[in-house]
This record gives sequence, C-alpha cells and structure tokens, in this order.
Amino acid sequence: MFRMFCLEIRRDPFALCGAIILAIILPAVFIGAPIVARFYDVAWVSPTILPVSPAESETFLGLDEMGRNQVYLLFVAARNSFFLAFAVTFFSFALGATVGVFSGFYGGKIDHIIMRVTDTWSMLPFLMVTVVLLNIFGKTVFNFILFFSLFTWIFRARLIRAAALSVRESEFIAASKTLGTPNIVIIFRELLPNIVDIAVANFVLTLAANIGIETGLSLLGFGLGYDYPSLGVMLQNAVNPFYLRYFWWTWLPPLGLVVTMMLCINFLGNALQRVADPRG
Repeated sequence: MFRMFCLEIRRDPFALCGAIILAIILPAVFIGAPIVARFYDVAWVSPTILPVSPAESETFLGLDEMGRNQVYLLFVAARNSFFLAFAVTFFSFALGATVGVFSGFYGGKIDHIIMRVTDTWSMLPFLMVTVVLLNIFGKTVFNFILFFSLFTWIFRARLIRAAALSVRESEFIAASKTLGTPNIVIIFRELLPNIVDIAVANFVLTLAANIGIETGLSLLGFGLGYDYPSLGVMLQNAVNPFYLRYFWWTWLPPLGLVVTMMLCINFLGNALQRVADPRG
C-alpha cells in the first residue's frame, strides 16, 4: 500500500504539494518553539489594552494583549491543535475499529446489539453534549480528548464494520474457518490486513476534520482557553471587527496555518482513499 500511495502522490500535484508542506510544517511546529525562544524574549510581559504591533515590539508578529510573543505562541498553538486533533482521532479510531471489527466479523446477535447501541449513541448531539461535559468536569486536555473520543467513535465503527462485513464473506476467511483457525487469529491475520488501507485513509481525512472542529470550538470560546493556547484561541480576535481590521497579525497567521494544514492533510487523505478504493 505504501508504494502505491507514493506513486499516487507523484501523479497528484496537490497531494505532492501537501506532503512537502506538511513535511515542513509538522517538524517546525514541534521543534520551532524552543528555537524561537532562543532568539526572542518569550517571557510574558505586562498585559496591554491592545495588541502591540511588530514594529513597536521589534518582533516579527508583535505581542498579543496578554503580552505574549505571537511568533512563539503560533508555534505552540499549532502544536497543541495538531496534538489534540491527532489524539482524538487516534482514540476514537481505536475504540471504533475494535467495535466495528468484532461487530462485522461475528455478525448475528452481536452485530445487532452493537449497531442498536451505536444508533442510539449517534442520535445525541455530540458537540453540544461535549461542550456541556467540558464545562461540568473542567476544560482540561484529558477531558477534551476523552469526551470527543467517546462521541466520535461511532462513525469509525460503522465504517470499519462495513469493511469487515465485506471481507468476512471472502473465500480465504471461509477456508480459515474450515481449517479450525481461532477467530481471533483470523481477525488479526486475515481480516485486519485487508481493511487497514480503508482505515488509514479515513483516519487521515478525520484528522483534518478534527483540526477544524477543535479550531472552531476554541474560536467560539468552548475550547481549552488561554491556559492551553491553540490556533482557534488565537483566531478569537478575528471575531472582533476592530481587531479584524487593525490587528491583522493576531489572527491572519493562525488562520493561514489552519487552512494550510487542513488542505494538505485532505489532499493526502484523498490520495490514500483512491489507493484504498480505486473504483471511487
């Protein structure tokens, strides 16, 4: 699959550009903050009424109203946004894939019970419920990842279940059962390798969507807040028309970074999806 994915990237200029840009952005946001700290004084200064311009602060992107260096904050916020989105995607996929594989492989009553639970769970307005739970139990990183994973695994479970149902009817699965191979061995040796390509493609696309969800929630004030800065928190200034017009350096860089990351990840996800399902 990896070789086919590389060939698909070479054929698709958008996916190729996305891969190159992400290869630059992701290492930069994870190692950039310490590097910036060596060249700039990133210690908090006295809060100001309004952000300080780059010219006045003698920094590349100025200071925000809390006295924080915007360059340093941009690296930290991008790292936090990507980490939160990746963690939510990973844990929701781990739970959803586990449920989907066993539901699709065993079928029958097990599948029926699991799907009814999934249908009931999916009827909950997960964004609203998650925001309420965060306000009740606290806006911590752990709670954010936990609650979002608990309410987004159902979509992954349905996808993996559909793929497992298709592979379960294959002749090699029937042959393994005839030979008396334990079900758990069949799942790990025969079933999972045949659905991993679909799962990986959807994982990447879901990662891009979760970056957007986290950014949107933080933008509206439902994220983790200033104690755990993210790109959405930095974009809160764009809601104010005064900031939007006169303090572009506070919101334009994080906006550009969010859009760039989401587009690049989507381009790679689309390439993976074409490899996983050439008919699509």
